[in-house]
Amino acid sequence: MPTPILDDYAVTMLQHDYQANLPDTFMGDFDLSPADSEWLLTDKFALLCGVIVDQSVPANRAWQLPKRLRERIGKQNWTAAWFATHQSELLTAIETKPALHRFPKTMAQNLASLGQTLDREANGDAEKFISTTTHEELEARLSVIHGMGPKKVNALALIIVLDLRQSLMGMDKSKALFDVHLARILSDYLHRPATAAIANVVCQQIDPAMPARAATYLWRLDRQHRTLASIIMQSR
Repeated sequence: MPTPILDDYAVTMLQHDYQANLPDTFMGDFDLSPADSEWLLTDKFALLCGVIVDQSVPANRAWQLPKRLRERIGKQNWTAAWFATHQSELLTAIETKPALHRFPKTMAQNLASLGQTLDREANGDAEKFISTTTHEELEARLSVIHGMGPKKVNALALIIVLDLRQSLMGMDKSKALFDVHLARILSDYLHRPATAAIANVVCQQIDPAMPARAATYLWRLDRQHRTLASIIMQSR
């Protein structure tokens, strides 16, 4: 058991606020239209593309990329098999102005890797590829895709549980989705630089059953300009 970061009183106060504001969606924070959200949740290939490209650009822009990319390459090419063998065409589509992402080359490489993995492991069927009952198996399947690190694995796990309303055992082993929001709110409270390891411990303390969900709660606090100190000290 990792050494606790927060004392018992802090955990109690944060858990009380957490339960009162329990996140019930992951994608709901991205300001997407209902139609775009529904398409991403229905087209699992698009969903995986969105997970992969959600980095280094605003989330809303990243999650709109799959739709815009499909418009540029054509619906007939919206397949894992095409992605697997057309990395240069993906690069051209992403970098054509207005560019769809800040890092076109990396995204093209990662999306091609997605296509290759789906083609090899699931005959191109994205829904089949992510259909599993455990967080551990989901992580194992995703980890072979370029650019699919722990943050993205846990993002997809949250989408499966919160947005798709599907069961995924082993979410107690999920990790904090460490980013600038978590770093800022935790560093402010701890008066020292926060790391992913620190964020994992704090999120485990707040929600031992699903630490990744606690990360989305902390994101929202930071976006709302709330601080951990203000919540913890409100009843002292």
